[in-house]
Amino acid sequence: MREKQTPKDESKKERRRVSLKWKWTIGAAGAIFLTYTLFASLLYFGFRQIFLENETQNVRDMTVEITERLMLNSASLTSADVEQVLSPETSVPPDVFYGNVPVGETNPYPDSLFSQISEEGVAVKVYDEENHLVYESAPSDLPFSPSERFRIETVEGTDGLSLAATAPVYSTMANQLIGYVYVTDGLVGFHQLVQRIFLATIITGILALALSAVLGYVLAANFLKPIRKITDGMKAIRKDPESRERIEHKGGNDELTDLTNAYNDMLDRMQRNIEQQKQFVEDVSHELRTPVAVVEGHLKLLNRWGKDDPEILDESLGASLQEIERMKNLVQEMLDLSRAEQVEIHYKNERTPVKEVVQQTYNNFKMLRPDFVFILDDDIDDDIFVNIYRNHLEQILVILMDNAVKYSTDRKEVHISVALEQDRVELAVQDYGEGMSEEDTEKIFNRFYRVDKARSRHKGGNGLGLAIARELIQGYGGKIWAESVLNHGSIFRVVLPVLKEPADQEEIQEPE
Repeated sequence: MREKQTPKDESKKERRRVSLKWKWTIGAAGAIFLTYTLFASLLYFGFRQIFLENETQNVRDMTVEITERLMLNSASLTSADVEQVLSPETSVPPDVFYGNVPVGETNPYPDSLFSQISEEGVAVKVYDEENHLVYESAPSDLPFSPSERFRIETVEGTDGLSLAATAPVYSTMANQLIGYVYVTDGLVGFHQLVQRIFLATIITGILALALSAVLGYVLAANFLKPIRKITDGMKAIRKDPESRERIEHKGGNDELTDLTNAYNDMLDRMQRNIEQQKQFVEDVSHELRTPVAVVEGHLKLLNRWGKDDPEILDESLGASLQEIERMKNLVQEMLDLSRAEQVEIHYKNERTPVKEVVQQTYNNFKMLRPDFVFILDDDIDDDIFVNIYRNHLEQILVILMDNAVKYSTDRKEVHISVALEQDRVELAVQDYGEGMSEEDTEKIFNRFYRVDKARSRHKGGNGLGLAIARELIQGYGGKIWAESVLNHGSIFRVVLPVLKEPADQEEIQEPE
């Protein structure tokens, strides 16, 4: 058995609930931030790799240039030789390496080697063939390891990633090893640039996160506004089922508009069903009150002193049976009316040939009422179909023709016409009887409405026939109205939409 939730449990559930607006905000902000983080990470590591490759190439070029300048015609490297080659006053172009310019002369070709050596974090060390340090431009804590081939690698220094390049130096005279060049670069500029980029990325990421959160919140609030209205509308309907509150969505033609329209249509249909149910109960209660009172009066009469009087007994029994029969007819008509209000649900896929049904109803009335003249004006083909249950179309025609017969006076003549106008079928039933006023033509389709209640009761009927016909026709998307002149007769017109792709007669199925 399901346990009933207490107010305390409901309050806890309400506290645990996370609003869809915040879920949407967090989701949108998270998605935008993750996308930005991925993109920024790719850019950061891409730029970092490019900068590192540039720094590596610079160290490579510097090491190669120093090595070429130290290729002297001597058999060994000395501090004086290295200082003379790497001194800014005596720094010479490559021609000196091939003997074109004497060593010791002033260099007429300034170059950038010394500026590269003087950069922060750059240290140049020169070792002789026995690994003795002969020159050092700046101190460096990276250990030296000799190599007979050029080598450049990244190493971890005290201040982070560094580059270390080692190159052997050979004598140009005997092509023998005379020392090593060891260049280290602490990548000070590289680390500063990368740090700035990383800091800018973090700051931009925080701004992107804040902006995406605000944007997500605004979008969520805007998108969920119709849903909030629907929720408020549902709460109002729950408090008052007869509330006329509806949602107005002016955001354009989108899914939320469809949702809003579907919700409003659902409320309209629900309240229409509620009103119909109330109207049904009120009408039945009102119409059954009179026959029940009549039957009750006769039974009391018989119970008091009419049992022994055959004349009173026959009269009371006859009157009671007549009222019971009227109640049966009333109940049946009310059931027909109730079903007519639900044709959209149960009979929405029905197809009926108009010509055949009209012809059949016309022949039936000619046989049943030989004292009347029935004239049929048929102007449609056999393959015209309408979306209506066959029995309902027959019922509508019977109601209209029965009223025409019932309210005819001296001229016992009824005209029936059916024609095709563009994409709709038009039916008309005309009599030459009592007619009615313009006011009555507007009210004649109301339940239990009678133009002359005394004459209507005398002629039979409960005032539900035209109400049933209207409900049926409107349920199938058609229209019905009356045109009348008092004492000159009436015309009832019916319009039903034509099916554009009619089914064959074999495909017409009766509803379950």
